[in-house]
Amino acid sequence: MVLLVGVAMLTLGASGSQSPRFPTASTIKTAVMVEAYHQAADGTLSLDDGVVLNEADKVGGAGVLNGLTAGTSLKVRDLIHLMIVLSDNTATNMLVTRLGTARIDARLTGYGLKETKIFRPTFRDGKPDIFPELEKEFGLGMATPREMGKLMALIAGGRAVSAEASAAMLATLQRQQDRAMIPRLLPDGVQVGNKTGTDSEKTTDAHGRRGAIRADAAIVNAKDLTYVVAIFTRRGVDTRGGPDNAGVVAGARISRAVFDHFATGAARKED
Repeated sequence: MVLLVGVAMLTLGASGSQSPRFPTASTIKTAVMVEAYHQAADGTLSLDDGVVLNEADKVGGAGVLNGLTAGTSLKVRDLIHLMIVLSDNTATNMLVTRLGTARIDARLTGYGLKETKIFRPTFRDGKPDIFPELEKEFGLGMATPREMGKLMALIAGGRAVSAEASAAMLATLQRQQDRAMIPRLLPDGVQVGNKTGTDSEKTTDAHGRRGAIRADAAIVNAKDLTYVVAIFTRRGVDTRGGPDNAGVVAGARISRAVFDHFATGAARKED
């Protein structure tokens, strides 16, 4: 099994050729956040609307809501915070149910991100809301590194929903608790807003193994420098959880190489 890595590094005005599709794991939760802000802007919902936690909403994996009492009401803005900052799967499912899977994907298509999709809530393997054949391979969602980078660039450039909404979404991304990949090896003082993803392949390889999926997409701000980077890995042999996973470590090293590339260019411009 060979680890596959997809990387897109973009300045905010960059464009270019398409890259291969990867499972997103939880990086697709950024798209859920964008749709929530769109519906708030359209008046379909308010970020202060209360959403009641039901026992049926609770799922495993990351997060804290699955340990709270059913009947608890949480504001949409608080669910967004939990979904992004802690990657809370229960919060994600509550939002996806409220917003609509098809609406999230339609929004992505409207932004020109035709290869970026969410198929279902989390922990609903084999029970997609849409595109069942794609869900069989990609699981929760799919994207190309370049398109995920473009989504982050929309937020970084103030063009996702509105400048005000983009600023709020960036602030949420900057509160991210998982700093093991893209931010990991960057110099002190560099500000990163990111969303990570961790999963296993949904299908086995010729040896009956399910490879590891590790991903991260980020907006990086340093002195006189802003860029976005998306790093996706799949079919990893190292399936350990935690920061020492080979895919995570490789992504951190790639992230530092990307930073050095852009930082060198910025220094030359100053000269």
